[in-house]
Amino acid sequence: MSLKNKKQRAIELRQKGFSYGQILKELELPSKGTLSNWFKDLTLSKSAKTKLRKNYIIATKNGLSEFNKKRSRDILNENTEVLEKGRQEIKISNNRDLLILGSALYWSEGTKYIGKSPSLIFTNSDPDMVKVYMRFLREALFLDESLIKAGIHVHPYINEQKARYYWAKISGLPIDLFYIVNVVSLASKGKRPPRKLPYGMVVVKVNRRQIFYRVKGMIEGLKE
Repeated sequence: MSLKNKKQRAIELRQKGFSYGQILKELELPSKGTLSNWFKDLTLSKSAKTKLRKNYIIATKNGLSEFNKKRSRDILNENTEVLEKGRQEIKISNNRDLLILGSALYWSEGTKYIGKSPSLIFTNSDPDMVKVYMRFLREALFLDESLIKAGIHVHPYINEQKARYYWAKISGLPIDLFYIVNVVSLASKGKRPPRKLPYGMVVVKVNRRQIFYRVKGMIEGLKE
């Protein structure tokens, strides 16, 4: 097709509401500058303007959508890289690391009440946190398994046997070790979402005064 014919065809396409990009592709032209020169005196019909406006809106939305998708991919990749970096930085490499982590967990989630018979009492519903705490008891404090007792606080919607099986698997403790405490708070009676605590909250106890004060001393050391 001659250049003259391409110009005529370009004008026809433009009058139909085709965009510069569409015309360039259709006629295999090198640049938009050529089209700008051809269309400088061109008056578009109302229908052509309407179509071009609609195409512009669609192109903008598509471009924004693609931009957002790329940004989401970039953020996801960055999150994955940073998460892995953090995982490598915080790896527990020795007994001291586990002592610090375990005592910090108890400081956050354990019972501080001393009373007449102080005991190490840790209550939580996060399975991963419970796993780490059990490592603390076994691998850092080197506790005899016979010293560890456990219970589960359950709400009326929780299946007690399933809760026992679940926390036994998480903690590595015998299933028949877990006692059950039924809990119904006045504030949440009949209102607590069943999915919030599907297996209740586990309570891990070590009824030894010396161990309680040992961990309490570790917490004091963290404060310093």
